[in-house]
Amino acid sequence: MEEKMQASSLSDTAGSRGLLLAGILAPVVLTAAIVVAGQFEPGYSHVSQYVSELGAVGASHQKAFSYGGLLFSGLLTALFALGMLLQAPRASFIASSLLVALAGLGRLVAGIFPCDAGCVIEDMSIPATIHAFAGFVALTSGAVAPLILAVGLRRHSHVQLLPLSVALGSASLILVLILFGAGKGVPYAGVIQRLILIAFYVWVVVVALKIETLRLTIGAEMTSDTRLEPTR
Repeated sequence: MEEKMQASSLSDTAGSRGLLLAGILAPVVLTAAIVVAGQFEPGYSHVSQYVSELGAVGASHQKAFSYGGLLFSGLLTALFALGMLLQAPRASFIASSLLVALAGLGRLVAGIFPCDAGCVIEDMSIPATIHAFAGFVALTSGAVAPLILAVGLRRHSHVQLLPLSVALGSASLILVLILFGAGKGVPYAGVIQRLILIAFYVWVVVVALKIETLRLTIGAEMTSDTRLEPTR
């Protein structure tokens, strides 16, 4: 019986690690798709244009980018969120993983429903409206997720993931407010969007690499605190 339980535990651990690795693969897939599609899109500017414009109606490689870039990276991000959830030691970790799942699913949906040509915001079609909402959810959820995790780590100031989560989450949230607050006319919109994506996926990769150790550390600290509590 004990051997079966150990085997099951090892299997669960291996499964969650595989899911966490999806979070490391997601930015690789998305970055490669952006670089390659941008290279073959005539006149495309990574500085001023949204990522979504590479998968917009009429783009040179619309479906390849939408499915191979946005949809696939979104799926990988959602799988990572599941792995994060399985490792989550506290409620704030669970909330953070759910926000990561929203970020992944938002990107996935944005890959299914393309924006109109040029990703214009006037007289948007239904698919473009869905795309815009999904993109908003993806970027906003990805910005808030690190901050929610930081709340759960506030009692563990020695954990390096705490300041990183605060810094990347705060910077991302400010950039999201600038990007969506100013609309499509914001200068360097492409740069701002890419900085948001970079911040999110840097955080995802660090969490993927550190969360198992973090779970064990917090679990040990919580057990130690419980033992030190005076009995009444």
